[in-house]
Amino acid sequence: MNSNLPLKSTAKIFNFECSLTLKVIDLHDFISTGEYGNKYCLKLDGNPDHVGDILNLEWGAIIIMKGFSYEGINCLVIYDLSMPEIVSSGDIISVSPNGIYVSYRKKSNSNVLFVTERCNHNCIMCSQPPREIKDEWRINECHAIIEFIDKNEKVLGISGGEPTLLGEQLIDLIKHCKNTLPSTQLHILTNGTAFHKMDYVEKISQIEHSNIIWGIPLYGSTPQQHDFHTQVKGSFNKVVHGIYNLASKGQSVELRIVLTRSVLVNIRDIMEFILWNMPFVNTVAMMGVESTGYAKSNYELVWDEIESYIDNIYHSIKLMQCSPINVLLYNIPLCKLPIELHNIAVKSISDWKNVFYEKCESCEKIELCGGFFNSHKTAKFTSKEIVPF
Repeated sequence: MNSNLPLKSTAKIFNFECSLTLKVIDLHDFISTGEYGNKYCLKLDGNPDHVGDILNLEWGAIIIMKGFSYEGINCLVIYDLSMPEIVSSGDIISVSPNGIYVSYRKKSNSNVLFVTERCNHNCIMCSQPPREIKDEWRINECHAIIEFIDKNEKVLGISGGEPTLLGEQLIDLIKHCKNTLPSTQLHILTNGTAFHKMDYVEKISQIEHSNIIWGIPLYGSTPQQHDFHTQVKGSFNKVVHGIYNLASKGQSVELRIVLTRSVLVNIRDIMEFILWNMPFVNTVAMMGVESTGYAKSNYELVWDEIESYIDNIYHSIKLMQCSPINVLLYNIPLCKLPIELHNIAVKSISDWKNVFYEKCESCEKIELCGGFFNSHKTAKFTSKEIVPF
């Protein structure tokens, strides 16, 4: 059961002048809504000769399937997609000279604005290792994407890299989301250290966006444990200070506990630290490791099977559930957990990197299960036998 679709497809691009961000619309939706213009990409699944004068309207681009003629089309033409199935009406795409990238997928449960590749931490398990590059263009692209997103979108992620490195530009992006997508919850992933400066938290608070969750990692109950993971001395003190500052302004915080080997060993101490020192946080999410990026190269430091620590995890969760804090499990398939914890296991893996194994096909709980990262499909990351229910 591999329903994941990649986000990229190569294609032949004709009449290309510059990179574009466009909203895809097919003939059915065009006829229903009448929407067209230079910000739209018309997707044709059949022979373009049959659509007549529609091709003469102003379009930003037209997608034509292999085998059909594109002669006489004056706008940008996307032709011979290597994976035409990755894009559907309502999606938002970025067009480059070599193909397309799906920036927003209408039917996805995990759309994210990726604002930068830069980061001021170097976490040992990071699935997307940072790069010190000039990528200011990303924030402009994110603003363009926001204008196209469905107004009924329930949740929109903002991630990086480290979004707070954008400073005022992140604040402007949040304002744009508030004005354009007022009912959409923002789930912003950040290392949280920028919030140790109260003036930055004040500026965020003044936006008065009522539906933001700040997803902030905590890797230990001591500076040594946390800073070991981030590879930045002093990061523990800054993030703890930042979490207090956010809470003082009524901001919602989700603590993200990535279950590395060291975290698994210390999970009880970490949960007790949170209960005693941060009882005001909204959610604690224990997260399985994504086995790519630095997690792959730091395998010996990062990886361990959670089954070996399941008693500690279970008792830590039961302890946390005695408080008002919501406890969730991310990125962990149900067959790795005791049945008593299945009700808090969330289907959290982004659909484009979510897979199931052949043995999963017969499992009675497959529809409830979050499955695996596609990067787990190597022997050393699946050493324990999968036993379907």
